[in-house]
Amino acid sequence: MDFYKQAGVEPIGDRKRTHLSWQITPDIAGQMVTLMGWVHILRDKGRIKFLVLRDEGGTIQVTIPKKKVSEEVFETAGHLKPETVVAVTGEVVEAPQAKAGVEVIPTEIRILNTAEPLPIDVVEGKVSIELDTRLNNRILDLRKPRVNAIFRIQHALVRFSREFLEERGFVEIHTPKIVAEATEGGANLFEIQYFEKKAFLAQSPQFYKQLMLLAGFGRVFEIAPVFRAEKHNTRRHINEYTSFDFEMAWISGVEDVMQMEEEMLCYAFKRTAETAARELELLGVDLQVPKTPFPRIKYVEVIDLLNAEGKEISIHDDLDPESERMLGELFPEKFGTSLVFITHYPLELRPAYTMPSMTDKGMTESFDLTYKGMEITTGGQRIHLHDLLVERFRAKGFNPDHFRFYLDPFRYGAPPHGGLGLGVERLTMQLLGLENIREAALLPRDRDRLTP
Repeated sequence: MDFYKQAGVEPIGDRKRTHLSWQITPDIAGQMVTLMGWVHILRDKGRIKFLVLRDEGGTIQVTIPKKKVSEEVFETAGHLKPETVVAVTGEVVEAPQAKAGVEVIPTEIRILNTAEPLPIDVVEGKVSIELDTRLNNRILDLRKPRVNAIFRIQHALVRFSREFLEERGFVEIHTPKIVAEATEGGANLFEIQYFEKKAFLAQSPQFYKQLMLLAGFGRVFEIAPVFRAEKHNTRRHINEYTSFDFEMAWISGVEDVMQMEEEMLCYAFKRTAETAARELELLGVDLQVPKTPFPRIKYVEVIDLLNAEGKEISIHDDLDPESERMLGELFPEKFGTSLVFITHYPLELRPAYTMPSMTDKGMTESFDLTYKGMEITTGGQRIHLHDLLVERFRAKGFNPDHFRFYLDPFRYGAPPHGGLGLGVERLTMQLLGLENIREAALLPRDRDRLTP
């Protein structure tokens, strides 16, 4: 027990937490409770002290009047420093002046752990802190209620999207993240040494989720990290992000995939608004459930729309951030919503496995979903015909022999299928109106950041 004494703290002993901060309501006035958490704010008014205790449920006020508490409790409160870990036992008392309408009058305060002087302030709004400094001290930064709320909302979005798919027969899979060849092509690959061979970190689960349909699973999804070795340093790019992918067999066309996504997102938005109401309110976000169907607009029409606004861009160009920003302003005016599918991208702008369009020559049965001026999803119908798939790989400059593990199964009867990849951080960023995608990543990885 000496190590407790040396640290100046007390063991937890037989004390058990009975409530979280959000559970302290006027309904339980008069009850004795035990709370555990961090010292968020301590206001010392001399003969009365106000402790704002923070836990994973939020904050609650602990009021410590000298006349109503023991001398030991009053003295202990006076020594509390920011982020000290404490256990508070006391009576719940109605207090109309308090934010929760109640406060706790303590009969005991036990110091469970102390905190050294903080490198950043955990009390939001007290001091403006640069994002880079916040990320260098990310664990402390995440303690801030508003920052913590971002990831509780993100959890809800992912949870209910998963729930939606599971109820429709999708099976969750886990595919390799060390791969032999590129999925999307290009040079944006992280190369690694894999024993005596060269390998790469996966850009996408694309090949494997398709192969699982050929293996007879019918509908699959995966929520996992993907890696892009792009030397960006922008507000919208990180080099490791969470991709929410699904793939579905027996489709009649790309429309089936778009319909599945829009219904999934509407369900996730609705359930998130219900279950994460406190967090959304804390962030000042009024989450409106969009109406379905989301508008569809062909890529060629988008190019015409941008050119009409003075943007010089051709059908052979991919949309740059400025184009997406412009569309983020134009789409609500044109369609009355910020969630819009852009369809029928040119063949040269889509991966080799994308089905060529059966109606629009030189185009593909593909789409992006844009949300408030940013692409959050890329998807489409996949080629399920072996010979056409090989032809498209050659047209893209790939040697089919390097992709036999992927191509050969298509020789044995592949169902029509399609799917998509949704960026979880981008969805979170756009939904909450965050300025930088790093704010929507727990521990972001970009070209300069490998820690924490």
